[in-house]
Amino acid sequence: MGGIVNALNAAKTSITTQQKAIEVVGNNIANVNTPGYSRQTPNLTPYPTLAFGDFFIGQGVRVGSIERAHDAFLTGEIRQKNADFGQEKAKTSPLAEIEGSLPIDDTGLVADIDRFFDAWQELSTNPDGSVERELVIQYGQRLSQSFDTAWNRLEDIRGNIDNTLVSKVNTINLKLRQVADLNKRISTVEYAGHAANAERDQRDQLIKELAGEIGVSAVEDKVGMISLQLPGGLPLVEGGIALQLETVHTTGGVQINVNTSSASLKVPRSGWGGEFRGLLDTRDQLIPDLQGRLDQLAYDLATQVNGLHRAGSGLDGVSGRDFFVQPAAVSGAATLMAVAVTSTTEVAAGVSSAPGDNGNALQLATLKDTSFVNGTDTYTEWYGKITSTIGIEASQNRLAVSGLQDSLDQLENLRESTVGVSIEEEMINLLQYQKAFEASAKFLSTVDEMMDSVLMIKR
Repeated sequence: MGGIVNALNAAKTSITTQQKAIEVVGNNIANVNTPGYSRQTPNLTPYPTLAFGDFFIGQGVRVGSIERAHDAFLTGEIRQKNADFGQEKAKTSPLAEIEGSLPIDDTGLVADIDRFFDAWQELSTNPDGSVERELVIQYGQRLSQSFDTAWNRLEDIRGNIDNTLVSKVNTINLKLRQVADLNKRISTVEYAGHAANAERDQRDQLIKELAGEIGVSAVEDKVGMISLQLPGGLPLVEGGIALQLETVHTTGGVQINVNTSSASLKVPRSGWGGEFRGLLDTRDQLIPDLQGRLDQLAYDLATQVNGLHRAGSGLDGVSGRDFFVQPAAVSGAATLMAVAVTSTTEVAAGVSSAPGDNGNALQLATLKDTSFVNGTDTYTEWYGKITSTIGIEASQNRLAVSGLQDSLDQLENLRESTVGVSIEEEMINLLQYQKAFEASAKFLSTVDEMMDSVLMIKR
């Protein structure tokens, strides 16, 4: 009779175990499209055997654990590649805006430079003409406005980058708190001897996203908690504690600090990764460089024009006048550029005020094709180098984004084939556990019939 009872127990454990295994397979199938989900596998183990006379009889089967498929190397590679991708991807939109702010067509600064010197050429053909003199002044004013517009468009893009950084801080802070909360839950659940598979998947997904946004790296301790650090080494999450990012508005733009509750730590540009690093590189390196080169162009152009204009004479016989307001320094020259002459009679077209003297206008017209900036470039060539810098940067960015996207896709596909859910495999497993369940049910039915037979004999 004891053997039949043991058989009943074995059949019962088999049915419940196969049922649990089917539930695990069903959960895998349900989460086939869940981002970051890792395949789970029931680990079936036998119950300890019991001595029965000269034999050891098995007591059935149980789910010893539900194992989560995981590849630490792939996870680390995906995080790093996501950080690299985020850094390059974040530059794409600002670079497109920069390209649009410094066009090389008829609406751009280079066209206004050409028009300004062409106006001097036209004046040289009729140095006493009021219309030609007025055009020189108008094109000078237009050129000044173009310099100011181009410089301030770049400044607006810096402001847009600041707004983007500020808008991301709250989301990142929320994710940091979620990682800390998951750390505590995972540690508690696993300390109690249970698996925290879903929580680990959620945490890995959050860390992957944070890597793409700010370039965090992760280290797991022996109790299952993960610490997060910025590329510069500054900690963000330690166990169940999450530090928070905060924004500070400065004259140089928005500064992102880490608030430790006791102090607000300034993070340098090199201390960030991911999208933040890409945005900060564009804001603090590329745009200031372009603005500086525009300032240099405006300073040199105004200085050279003024030097020749002072040597000439207006129709009123006065010489020594600046055509543009002379910039005091290179820095800010593009935004401060303005026409100094106030009337057509002050335009120094000639070396003297003699009627028909066009000597000065001819010399000013030749500035268009003379190398002055750095002693090697004309004004249009210098502007062309500015725009080519942007074009090369944008082209390299497009190539980098495309290459990193391909690499990331390959890693994600490799992860899916390694730890992701395969519908085909799960259907095979489902059939396997279903057949085992049916066999266990048949076994239970057979044992039940044996029990009835034994009871009938006793009657």
